[in-house]
Amino acid sequence: MRRNVLLAAVLSIVFNPGSAGAQYGQGGFVLAGQGAGGNGLVDARFSVEMGYTIEVGERNGAYLGGRSTLGIHPLRANQQGLLDLHGNGTGTVKGGGGTLYDTGADIEIGYGMGVVRAYGFVGIHYLQQFVNPATIESGGEEVEVITRRRDTITNGRGLGVHLRLTDTGALVAEHYRGGGDDGVMRISGTRFGLRWIL
Repeated sequence: MRRNVLLAAVLSIVFNPGSAGAQYGQGGFVLAGQGAGGNGLVDARFSVEMGYTIEVGERNGAYLGGRSTLGIHPLRANQQGLLDLHGNGTGTVKGGGGTLYDTGADIEIGYGMGVVRAYGFVGIHYLQQFVNPATIESGGEEVEVITRRRDTITNGRGLGVHLRLTDTGALVAEHYRGGGDDGVMRISGTRFGLRWIL
């Protein structure tokens, strides 16, 4: 019974934001920070995350939101790892870089006090990792290494804080975790950027 009442209250705010004095906003964000998706053969460089947001709630007090996200994590070849695995530990490596893409949707719950807002988020994400072929010259031999595309559907979660600069814009810091339990495509890092409400 309590769950039904709570669900009805949340839905009434989402679909009728004028009720309960709630405010409805749409916006977006752009973040950059630590890269992810590295393993023994590729290293993460950095990450860029962007997305669309909707939220219902007061500037001071609790709010409920949702967001769609697209994350891009460039990767570079781990030359020593490739030489150790496919050569004799010395030589040269050409190619072998790639990109990890993270697309998903999150539910966001937070609380604001003045110019500061803290929040947590959880959602479902689709990860795809593309790695370019690498050519390895080692010990007088040349080897081409082709890595298959990896993908997985997984959960994502994290915590963040806003520092409001204007009525519509804020600085943002987030720590995020997600990815497979095997660690092959695990994402974890801190990122910073801007968020705005239209």
